[in-house]
Amino acid sequence: MRLVIVGGVAAGTKAASRARRLDPEAEITVYQEEPEPSISECGLPYFLSGVVERRDELVARTPEQFGESGIEVRVRHRVEKVDPETKKLTVRSLEGGEVFEDAYDRLIFATGARAVLPPISGADLDGVSVLRFLTDSDEVRRYVQERSPKRAVVVGGGYIGLEVAENLCRLGIEVSLIEAEDRVALAYGPEVAERVEEHLKKNGVNVYTGAKVEEFMGDGRLEGVRFGGGEHETDLVVVGVGVRPRVELAEEAGVEIGEGGAIRVDRHMRTNLPDVWAAGDCVETVNLVSGKPVWIPLGNTANQMGRVAGTNAATGENTLEFPGVLGTGIFKVFDLGVGKTGLSEEEAEEAGFETFSVAVEAADRASYYPGAEKVFLKLIADGASGRLLGAEAAGSGADKLVDVCATAIWGKLSYPDLVNLDLAYAPPYGPTLSPVIQAATVLSGEFDRARRGVRASE
Repeated sequence: MRLVIVGGVAAGTKAASRARRLDPEAEITVYQEEPEPSISECGLPYFLSGVVERRDELVARTPEQFGESGIEVRVRHRVEKVDPETKKLTVRSLEGGEVFEDAYDRLIFATGARAVLPPISGADLDGVSVLRFLTDSDEVRRYVQERSPKRAVVVGGGYIGLEVAENLCRLGIEVSLIEAEDRVALAYGPEVAERVEEHLKKNGVNVYTGAKVEEFMGDGRLEGVRFGGGEHETDLVVVGVGVRPRVELAEEAGVEIGEGGAIRVDRHMRTNLPDVWAAGDCVETVNLVSGKPVWIPLGNTANQMGRVAGTNAATGENTLEFPGVLGTGIFKVFDLGVGKTGLSEEEAEEAGFETFSVAVEAADRASYYPGAEKVFLKLIADGASGRLLGAEAAGSGADKLVDVCATAIWGKLSYPDLVNLDLAYAPPYGPTLSPVIQAATVLSGEFDRARRGVRASE
């Protein structure tokens, strides 16, 4: 059996490794356009600042290491066409330019996503970059070392933009962040977004919301940015306005694309084509709270999808299922941890839920213990059943609170279950009652006032 995987990074290389374990005799080839087949993309902002000191720390495995496991990884190769009828591929070497044919018995698309670079005049100037691959980090670092920029602009207030802003500040650069929407961290509710913006300003970042970039100015090299009717001098721009799934190759081959623009698969990661699977940032899945198709490109999700696709491609059967996602995510901006899971209040209402929500600000440990700080937690519940639909946290220990809530949503727990959770307690690690329990207790009062008693899950 010959398995070909188009794309590496998290999903593609995970699928290859899983398939190799299950079928020691299979021929497995991975084609990857970038020079490194398997990198830790989430570490790229920290490589810019030197928090991650060495480039090779972000390279999970090299082609040579995959080769030791009998997996052929061909980097700097682009698959340009897939013919599902003949099961043949057209491949181009990006180094030498030669074009050749390959064939497969089974195929996995793991083409990932590309960074969005809006059609803004001057986007091709030296000094304007995106951040998606290790090669992008190389380019930004080279530019910083050669040009010693004093001012930088980050376009976009999502995960990547916020992390890049922090790490450019670490280099001693004056940073301005421009977000076209009315707030940063748009995936979160306004309470969390306000805290993030305040924290950015506290750490010296100039924040401009509701401002659209109109032009990158300069003659060959970046000199400034025009936005909101004004001009801002800058030496460096990093655009972090999001990513889009890379589906052109799959779509041309006849793979069905979902409404959100990503590849549609079943729970076994199968596409509509025979012997073809897909995994990672190019694939849509199901939101386990709303039950609707969703595209949420995250590294851990891509890894889990790759495991399922690799297993089923190796066996040729529906051996494993990928159930869907909650959209759990977290990021750090300076000293503030920010995380969410499930649906925001706005997303829940759009999905048709009548919601009840509460927010608390609690200590992250016993208030008398040295170093105690505040953490914000918001819970969103279904007004009909009391089931937890989502949670957002900002502050010290946000990761722990979000993970507790993600587990509760996965288990379809309601607020009475949360009130009685048996969670670890000691003064250095948390208050007597976890902020999750505190918030659930407040939520219980809201339901009582609305005269909607809800029993714990059985």
